[in-house]
Amino acid sequence: MPHEEIVTRLSLQLVDIAANPSELVFAISMQSVLSEIAHRLGEKALSLSVQDLLLARDEVRAAISHHLDERDFIGLGLDVWAISRNL
Repeated sequence: MPHEEIVTRLSLQLVDIAANPSELVFAISMQSVLSEIAHRLGEKALSLSVQDLLLARDEVRAAISHHLDERDFIGLGLDVWAISRNL
């Protein structure tokens, strides 16, 4: 089964419970999470429950929250912005 079809089927599971497959997990969409699940598990991903998918979403969100300090990126962006303003 093609990778994209697995992602589509997993997305449809979430739509059925009113969760939005394009919901952002910080700057990563739920579709990106589903895509990685499909990549890792292949067709076995189709046996996952909605609860499994939502738990995966929550774990990705937690991992990002623990390992990403957006202030660093905001600061970097503002540094570049300040340089470009002074050119």
